[in-house]
Amino acid sequence: MRSLHQPHTRRHLRKLACFGLAAGLLSGCQMVLDNMLSPSAGKSAAQLTSESQARELGHTRQVLNVATLKTAPTPKISSVGYSVISSQPGKTLNQRRLMAIRAARMDAMRALAEQIHGLTIESETQLSESVLQSDTMRASVAGAIRGARTVKIEPKGADTYAVHLEIDRATVAQVLKAHRRF
Repeated sequence: MRSLHQPHTRRHLRKLACFGLAAGLLSGCQMVLDNMLSPSAGKSAAQLTSESQARELGHTRQVLNVATLKTAPTPKISSVGYSVISSQPGKTLNQRRLMAIRAARMDAMRALAEQIHGLTIESETQLSESVLQSDTMRASVAGAIRGARTVKIEPKGADTYAVHLEIDRATVAQVLKAHRRF
């Protein structure tokens, strides 16, 4: 029997080792190529399911992000009401100021109601022998206003207050829906 120390036996063992190493490297490359070409190869059913769910969640997130980008913030309807302090009833100046703020707020509410519910106009004109005798006009508004927010109360000059109100369109839609039921 030949000894391992003989030169041709060592050469033979080196060749076998190199051949084994090369075969191992090539089979490893083949596994990498197989995984690249077929990502599901060598994976468990749980891994495949979780990857599928992750892809679906990613797609859903992308769709929702696009949908939220398309929806703009709800626009608001706004109005301004005015009132004069000196024409308000009250014993003191402070009482008249509070009454003027209240009247300006009601004027702003009326303006909101006009924008939301519309304005009814009645008109009457009288003629006699093609000459105008009288011309009367009456405007009225009726409707519910809920959820209006006071944005600003500010004095205008020395004797007037202005009140700014706003209401978002989603609240208007709810109010109109509730109002139509009755």
